Amino acid sequence: MSKHKKDEKQDKLKDKRKTSPPTIFENVVGQATERWEQLVHNPQFATALATALEQPMNLANRVQELVGASLRTMNIPTRDDYKQISRQLDAIADQLEALRERLEEMAEGQPEPPPPPPAAPRKAASRRKKAGKTDDAEADA
Repeated sequence: MSKHKKDEKQDKLKDKRKTSPPTIFENVVGQATERWEQLVHNPQFATALATALEQPMNLANRVQELVGASLRTMNIPTRDDYKQISRQLDAIADQLEALRERLEEMAEGQPEPPPPPPAAPRKAASRRKKAGKTDDAEADA
């Protein structure tokens, strides 16, 4: 069959559908759509729908409260406790950073400290210890 004949057949089917009475399915869909639009625009339905959607949220909040109370009773930290500690640690880290910056600024304004005095040689100190032990041993004898 040629493409032209196929197009003609499809056009005839479309025309036939336009002139034929609606099918049962089309009637059901049309009526359901009308009813749904009436229902959605009804203020009582909107109130009932809002209440129905609110209840699961209230239940979830209540469950979260009960779980939190149970964890506090068992002396186990909750998610809120962890969040609070995290915020406190962030604040402390910010304060430490500010202090570090101030110390660097203060250090830049100060002259460099003098070098420390040279340390006494360690060999001399160890000789003194050895000599002291020998003297103590001779004194005991």
